[in-house]
Amino acid sequence: MTVRTRKQTVFRIIALTILFLIFWFVRQNVLITSTLHVKHKDKQSLDFELDLSSLGANSKQTRRNIIIVSHGRSGSTITGDMFNHHPSVFYLHEPLQTVERISQFQKERKTSPDDPDYGSLMSEVLNGIFRCNFSRAVVEDLEHFYRHPSHPRASHAIASPPLCPYEINDSRWDPSLCPPLTSGSLGKVCRDNYKMTVAKILISRITGASIKHILESCSSAKVDCKIIFLVRDPRAVIASSRSVNFFKDSVRDVSRANFRAYSFTNCKQTEENLALVKSLSFRWRKRVMIQRYEDFAMDPLTGLSRLFDFAGLSVPEDVKTWLDKTTHPSSDHEELRSACRGYHPAFCTVDESTVAVNRWRWKVPLIDIDIMERYCKDLMQIMGYRPVDRSHELLSNISIPLFKKDYQVKGWF
Repeated sequence: MTVRTRKQTVFRIIALTILFLIFWFVRQNVLITSTLHVKHKDKQSLDFELDLSSLGANSKQTRRNIIIVSHGRSGSTITGDMFNHHPSVFYLHEPLQTVERISQFQKERKTSPDDPDYGSLMSEVLNGIFRCNFSRAVVEDLEHFYRHPSHPRASHAIASPPLCPYEINDSRWDPSLCPPLTSGSLGKVCRDNYKMTVAKILISRITGASIKHILESCSSAKVDCKIIFLVRDPRAVIASSRSVNFFKDSVRDVSRANFRAYSFTNCKQTEENLALVKSLSFRWRKRVMIQRYEDFAMDPLTGLSRLFDFAGLSVPEDVKTWLDKTTHPSSDHEELRSACRGYHPAFCTVDESTVAVNRWRWKVPLIDIDIMERYCKDLMQIMGYRPVDRSHELLSNISIPLFKKDYQVKGWF
């Protein structure tokens, strides 16, 4: 080997060594930076990820829970009532109303989910409910709510033996005969008589309007949670919300500021919660079900089977019969009145479901639909809702559905 060749070989070895050292240094620096990034990562976000690691652990030994989450006027009442009719379900209608009332009592003023203490109280109450543990304050509120004459059937579990002397369908049934609830009696019945707790929760009552805080309340190793996230055409939701005075515009406000703000906020919150679900690992995303109201309303019995299958429940024949009569009622007005007798209007779910899907189309003026479609464009796109685009012909032609069979969010699961 010549001197020149040896020099070239040595040079190559030195060059390779330098490249190796550079590669090693860069790799170590990346690892150190990544470690520091994790250590200094936003604490709330990191805690949320850590909490999810225990969600549903040892599910055979934990309390099973289904949480129905939606905006108001999205079909949550009928969805909750299906579970309410199941003999294995301990059902609670909007337990965050309890949180609101306790919070207002403690503060001696009206509070909101954005108040600093509301979030911790919400977590405390939900953690207890998900484990069948009920504090004295919660029991007192539930006693007031579920024994109220206008909504005694809001929870069949609380209105049935052993918490009441007679079954709810017994002619002798009378809520005034039910003894007062106690933490002990309620907790024991919840744990021993029902294998699952189901709760209906509205997004507007959740801290930050985020499902994240519901998931965090499910992080205990003693709790197994699944979430049913209901989504309905925002044009129907917003129009229906206005009809029941969730918001209203001043007659002097030609800009319709409240209508625009409600449309923007409602759709933005739904989009953000859908994005949160999409960001979950596949393992946890499987524990969330997106239920589009229109799919259920067009075929309620198939929707019932799908929901109960997700929850791990059988489909009793009497529940199917009840749902069929509820979603396809007789046109006889007296029968309709009879079906809802004894219920507060907010709890009466009797309605022709296929008609309910399109009812907003002949009630809402095009100018309002145009505003909603402007603020809800992105949500409508990913959920498969077809815009009217100011077409009176399309709006009035009920034979043309304004929702597609396949849509983007459906592909996430």
